[in-house]
Amino acid sequence: MEIVDRILKGDVQAAARLMREIDTRATVSRDALTSLYAHSGHAHIIGLTGSPGVGKSTLIGSLIQEYRQQGCSIGAVVVDPTSPYTAGALLGDRIRMQQHTKDDDVFIHSTTTCGSTGGLSLAVPGIVAIMDAMGKDIIFVETVGSGQVGVDIHHLVHTNLVVVTPTMGDDIQALKAGILETAHIYVLNKSDHMDTAATFQVLNMMIQLGTRSSESWQPLVVQTQATTNQGVQALTEKISQHQKHLNRLTSSQQAKQHIRGLLALILRERIVAAMQAKVCDHHIWESWVERIFQKKMSPYDAADEILDKIMERS
Repeated sequence: MEIVDRILKGDVQAAARLMREIDTRATVSRDALTSLYAHSGHAHIIGLTGSPGVGKSTLIGSLIQEYRQQGCSIGAVVVDPTSPYTAGALLGDRIRMQQHTKDDDVFIHSTTTCGSTGGLSLAVPGIVAIMDAMGKDIIFVETVGSGQVGVDIHHLVHTNLVVVTPTMGDDIQALKAGILETAHIYVLNKSDHMDTAATFQVLNMMIQLGTRSSESWQPLVVQTQATTNQGVQALTEKISQHQKHLNRLTSSQQAKQHIRGLLALILRERIVAAMQAKVCDHHIWESWVERIFQKKMSPYDAADEILDKIMERS
């Protein structure tokens, strides 16, 4: 297809057009993505996740600057939350990366969660695949500001950065059962704060207490001050260190592990979307609501009935 050929040649307009189709879940994008997938798998994908306000977007801006100085071509996918009331989104995080928008070797795309609760959306894997096929060397994926459940990023990226700040303090212990366990590198941002040393110690203690095999990757802690680029070069060196660790694994082992997580992520989102599409009729939905309201059935029985109807139509 013409659009595939243009994207493989690095055509930004063609890539942006296909990304918009993916964002709106247009079915015409499926064939193009299938063709592009064969040309993906070359970029190193770096995820950034963490609670709101830790400085993820600013950090990506600094990392882009550092990697561009190394001659790398960059892609960045910024995911913003969708309003549960209006279905709208601000898409404001990319404002902190505006200094790179005139760079032809930097492609930044904003998208929304579209109701997904894992920090990403169904569109993100496809957008990453497009950037990869375009020939980007490094692709950043920034999740929405997330808490313990924002772990979908772990299935999509090669190196996952969990960004925290010194002001989180003892909250790190509360987060341990969630996103902290997905980190390859902990980024202690805003490290000019007086509590930096204490938080740094807590992170290292947590790593030491973790149970990992001798052959697995031992997470690292890097201190940064993204607004002044302090520690950013050291962070890229640690990312490179993790990339070399991945390269030491057998290529099939690494690729299959990545595919397992990616397939599970895409399949789950597709199943949820298909279920919503089949029961979204307002009158049918309200009939279940009314029966539950009148105590003629429980919400559990209603859920079972909905599933039965979906399976019958499948």
